[in-house]
Amino acid sequence: MNKIEFPFIKVPAEARRIVGEPTPGTRLYRREGTHEECGEWFEAVGKMFGGDVGLSPGGVTMYVPVSRAAVHKRLKEGRLTGFTFYVTSEETTFLGKKRKAKERPYIVLSVSECKAWAEEMKRRLGYEDEPKSESEAEGADDFVEKDPKDKGNKAVVYKDPMSREDIVMLVKETARAVVKETLEKLALKKRRK
Repeated sequence: MNKIEFPFIKVPAEARRIVGEPTPGTRLYRREGTHEECGEWFEAVGKMFGGDVGLSPGGVTMYVPVSRAAVHKRLKEGRLTGFTFYVTSEETTFLGKKRKAKERPYIVLSVSECKAWAEEMKRRLGYEDEPKSESEAEGADDFVEKDPKDKGNKAVVYKDPMSREDIVMLVKETARAVVKETLEKLALKKRRK
C-alpha cells in the first residue's frame, strides 16, 4: 500500500523574516510585535502564499468537521502549517519590574492543507483527530496560545486581547488627557501675555 504524502505548503527560509521561526518539531511559525506590525504581517503572509493562507482555526470547520482543539492538536503534532502573531507590549509590575505582555495570538492556516486534511479523513474513515481527553485538548490549546520558549520566563506574561469596550475607554481617556494638557498650555500662554 502506498503512503500518501501530505501536501504541506512550502515555507522558504527567506520567509522567516516575515513569518518567524517554527516551534521545533512543528510547522507552527511564531512572530511577535506591535499592532501595526500585525496588520503588515497578515497582509505579507497572505501575499506570500498567494491567498492560500488566512483561514482561522475556527474556519477550518468549513472543510474539516473538527473542533478548534483538534486543529490545535494537529498543529502541536506538526501535521498542519500555521502562522501566529503575538501582539506584545511592555508593562511594569506592581514591584516596578518590566516585563513583556503578550496577547493571545492571531493564527492563520492554509486552506489547501485543510482541504487535504478533509480528504485524508475521508480515506481513513474512523480515524479520530479529536483530542481524547480534556487535558489533551487543554494542552493543545496551551501549546498554540503560548510560545513554549516563554515557559518559566517571569519576564513574559500572557494576557487576553483588549475588548472593544476597553479600546473605546482607552481612546476616550487619551483624548481627555490631550484636551486637558492643551487647555492648560493655552491658559499658561494667556497668563504670560
